[in-house]
Amino acid sequence: MTEKDQQFSRMWNEANKSKREKFRNLLKSKLEARQIIFNESNARAFWIVYVALTTPEKPYEERPREERFERRPPPRRRGPSRGPSRHR
Repeated sequence: MTEKDQQFSRMWNEANKSKREKFRNLLKSKLEARQIIFNESNARAFWIVYVALTTPEKPYEERPREERFERRPPPRRRGPSRGPSRHR
């Protein structure tokens, strides 16, 4: 049994009913969107491929906080108009 297969079995047979139903409903919606009959064997096959496709090859590397977000320049202050004077 592969790690993904064990993970599926653990979540499919979860003792906590709400967690089990949440997992099954997620898979049911994914399979129905692809017009695949929802049952344990189809869900298992989908999960193993789905997890394999979404698992990044390199582990997530934490970047320093400063690099996580784009910095926007501060907004410009608008001063008095510098166009031609209208007062005579």
